[in-house]
Amino acid sequence: MTQRMLDTAVRKGIVEDLADMLRNFHDAKERNEGGSESLSRRGHLGGYRRALGRLYGERIASGLLEAARKETGLQFPHMGPVHDDGTIYNVDMEAGYGL
Repeated sequence: MTQRMLDTAVRKGIVEDLADMLRNFHDAKERNEGGSESLSRRGHLGGYRRALGRLYGERIASGLLEAARKETGLQFPHMGPVHDDGTIYNVDMEAGYGL
């Protein structure tokens, strides 16, 4: 499968979306550690990340995530199942580490 290319305007828009979603997640987490709002925002980020990977390929998606990390200075939350106490299990290499 050929990976799709992003023009500059589309790339900029996606990075802005990711940066806004990332800030919103961290703001919600700071207000209420493990609360439903931060879990909901984490889910939004996870769905967007997954869609980017499917649409543009993992290499391009990883680059977009890295650009949002650089813009915000914030790390992405782990994607994966959540325990009843709000802790997340499984390792997500894109969260906090990049690829």
